[in-house]
Amino acid sequence: MEWIESLRFNSQVVFGIIVLLVGVLLLLNNLDFVDVGPFWQYWPFILVFIGINKIIQCTTLQGIGKGIWLIFLGLWLFVSLNHIWGLSFRDTWPMILIAWGVGMMWKTLTSSPRHKIVQENSYGH
Repeated sequence: MEWIESLRFNSQVVFGIIVLLVGVLLLLNNLDFVDVGPFWQYWPFILVFIGINKIIQCTTLQGIGKGIWLIFLGLWLFVSLNHIWGLSFRDTWPMILIAWGVGMMWKTLTSSPRHKIVQENSYGH
């Protein structure tokens, strides 16, 4: 169980560093010290990192579902905003409805307490 607490702490530190760096970068952009114009198109990956962090920290299948939702949303926004493969919001908005429906089913199917992720110690307890 100790390694789970260590993993949570480490993922929170990494996430905190990412948020700090993004904040500093945007501040420097506002003060005209750097130009983040070409890098700003990658902002949806912030949602991807938050989703990965949520999956790392979760103790339930519902938590995994929330992390997957954030990863999907970030990737969908990146593809739609940057017209990857020629796709735009006009083309891809039904994907949100599909993902939302899958998420609703996931939440219902995993809402039982028996779906809690538990780490057993070496003695099987």
